[in-house]
Amino acid sequence: MRLFKKNKGNADLNFESFPSIERKMVVKGRFVPGVINNGGNYFFVNLEVFEDGLIDCWETVDLELFRGKVDSGWVTPIIPNEKNLSIHHLGSWLVKNGEWNFNRESYFDHIRNVIKDLNPEMKNLYNCFGTTTKKIGQVNVSVLGMARGKPVRREKTGDYFSPKHNGDSFHAFRMRSNSEYDLVSINIFADSRIQISGIEQPELLSIEEFRNLVEAQVITTEIPENSKVHIYGLGKCTVGECQYSTDINEKVSEINDIIAELNGKKTSLIICHEIYDEYLSNPTVKLRDSLKVAYEKIPLHLRTYVLGDMDTKDIPVRMIIYGDKEIENWSHYLIAKQEGYELPQLNVPKPKDE
Repeated sequence: MRLFKKNKGNADLNFESFPSIERKMVVKGRFVPGVINNGGNYFFVNLEVFEDGLIDCWETVDLELFRGKVDSGWVTPIIPNEKNLSIHHLGSWLVKNGEWNFNRESYFDHIRNVIKDLNPEMKNLYNCFGTTTKKIGQVNVSVLGMARGKPVRREKTGDYFSPKHNGDSFHAFRMRSNSEYDLVSINIFADSRIQISGIEQPELLSIEEFRNLVEAQVITTEIPENSKVHIYGLGKCTVGECQYSTDINEKVSEINDIIAELNGKKTSLIICHEIYDEYLSNPTVKLRDSLKVAYEKIPLHLRTYVLGDMDTKDIPVRMIIYGDKEIENWSHYLIAKQEGYELPQLNVPKPKDE
């Protein structure tokens, strides 16, 4: 549709003739520990809290909508006893004897105070006017999506104009004693420096220093049953049975991919996907062998993301590498077999020169 407006000379102007432009803003924020209660499953998260009043709690909302998230229990400052504490790409543990710093009201005030620390006068706060969606045609789409905030580090703390290093992060545990651990964020930066946060005094390390802590089992992903876990700024609890945990060596391998991506280089996931696409176009034994090498270089907990397909995950790649029986590990196949449905099929090409 063309939009026209009369100028002083009464000439018609077609606004579509003006070039489209976009702009980007840098908005300061902080990671703040919290919990998402998704249907009784409790996930520890770093809420992304920004100076303009937006908060990402698996959906980006303003302060008023965030209050609703807290009141409904979607965002919570506690994990009830006998529920599982789940941490993405780290593990899941039963919670016992939880001691938490906030209730619902004080937690909302806490988040508001974080915004005020970033924006003392609370100026120019974003207002969602009660909704985070807009209608395009017959479909409601998210206006803000997920913020996807990432850690940044400046050479001089508090100096906005000092060199900035972009980063990414994952979670791990840092040992306090044989039975006490801090749940920490491992922040990896493009200059290969690693910061441990989620403790009173964050630590900045080289990769070698970080690996030494891993070898000494000071940094770990596995903790003994009945350990006490401290979550800085949220509380503490004792953990019981572990449902699963990621191997610490796989997390160390992930650091290489994070640094590569931050510096514009190919990650093990991208390399594997490229070889997979090449194999599909020209299935040969050589490419299948190359695919196997590339796939096995991906950290184990990230392999299901190799194709970016939430349905098939990495099953087609595994069928090419390890054989057709790998389909039996596909969730859709397992459910169909359990329910007595027709078993689904995935067709992957065999090497033409085998």
